[in-house]
Amino acid sequence: MTSTLIVGGLTIDRFPDGTVAPGGSVLHSGLAAASEDATLTTLTVAGDEPAARLGLERLAALGDVACQPTATTTGYRHEERDGIRVLVLEARTEPIGVERLRNIRRPEVALVAPIADEVPASLVARLRAEVVPGRTVLLIQGWLRRLVVGEEVTALPLGVLTTDQLGMIREADAVVVSTEDLVESPGDPFAQAAELRRRAGARPILLVTLGTEGYLLDDPALDRVVASVPRRIVTGVPVVGAGDTFGASLAVHLARGARARVAADHATDAVIAMLEARSVANEG
Repeated sequence: MTSTLIVGGLTIDRFPDGTVAPGGSVLHSGLAAASEDATLTTLTVAGDEPAARLGLERLAALGDVACQPTATTTGYRHEERDGIRVLVLEARTEPIGVERLRNIRRPEVALVAPIADEVPASLVARLRAEVVPGRTVLLIQGWLRRLVVGEEVTALPLGVLTTDQLGMIREADAVVVSTEDLVESPGDPFAQAAELRRRAGARPILLVTLGTEGYLLDDPALDRVVASVPRRIVTGVPVVGAGDTFGASLAVHLARGARARVAADHATDAVIAMLEARSVANEG
């Protein structure tokens, strides 16, 4: 069993059919970590809305939960335009305070997964200094979003990252980001990976996920960037949470001593299994 800490905000997601459900990286990645037989602790921030309470109940079923109470949970409205998923920010929560780390058990690996800039770099710094003796994996999409309540969420360039955020990225063990979240060199993930490496420095393992086309791996231990394309592709189902699933599985397997390429392949398999389960559920 691999003790895993996941840090990030819960969300309330509103879908085109009018349904509302809890979401956020902590929930999707928590489910993935649990499926890898990891013991889970979640540090999150959420309000008291019914969907938020349901999300916290689901997290509590997976492991320990430390929740910072707040007036409003981050909320996203999911839309689809020309076959592309679009997010509209409906509400935004407050940052998680560093004092919330006081009673957190020391994990073997921490997955830091902001979804609306609610995880400050100061929290990550304290986490690395005082809580996590092992690995830290960052999902950085929440630091690369233009966030205005009532407006569509759009990706921002890597240049918006603050000095403190860049410092946390450079000290991380691994960084995961989707090609869709990188506005530099659209359509050229190799150029995106190169720009990310330029800013991230020499230390972290870098993963640029490519949706159904696999991933690019820039591992400092290797002499080249590795591209991986899965043989099995699942289409026709929602891909919400795929990146979170990838990140959680990657983190768990890195903590268990797997090399980056092996851990990334395990993560790919975890995403495929999750999407196949959704496909079966839709057929039912």
